[in-house]
Amino acid sequence: MLKNIYSRLRVLLKFLIENSKINYPPFLIEKKGNIIKAGKESYHNGNLIVKGTGELEIGSYCALGDGIKVILSNHNYNFPSMQYTFYRKNFNEMPYKSKKLKTIIGNDVWIGDNVIILPGLTIETGAILAAGAVVTKDVPPYAIVGGNPAKILKYRFDEMTIKELLESRWWDWDERKIIENKAYFFKNWNNEK
Repeated sequence: MLKNIYSRLRVLLKFLIENSKINYPPFLIEKKGNIIKAGKESYHNGNLIVKGTGELEIGSYCALGDGIKVILSNHNYNFPSMQYTFYRKNFNEMPYKSKKLKTIIGNDVWIGDNVIILPGLTIETGAILAAGAVVTKDVPPYAIVGGNPAKILKYRFDEMTIKELLESRWWDWDERKIIENKAYFFKNWNNEK
């Protein structure tokens, strides 16, 4: 009898331990809802908010901080009211057709905590968006931007290095090719030319 109770408690304890695991960041970004493309091994640290009626594409190997907001559509300010609900409630239609904008986050993009990205923008490969930035314009490859509105602070590499990295398209390599090219990824591209 005691052996049977002990056995059941052991099973219950094992069940509780296995099912009480808390997920900690980073979290894999998955294709769902407005996220129509999620590349390989792109992660966020929580509270990724994607809102609006547009679409979001995220490339491979991106690192997104906590509290990122990607806004996919905006209110049209060319009419007496900017509220969608006003037009739906009173007229059951809108005085304009909404554009379905696409926002694109390229490959190997690092986005700091609490960044806001406005609708229809392209954040190119290798870009860094500093924490708290409000991104209102497209961001070129390997640019580092920050502020409100975000402005280019500098580039990660010189023009020739950026061209070489973009031409390599390393983010499309398979895992074996990446591992075989360890020296490529362990090279300091700003100091070892």
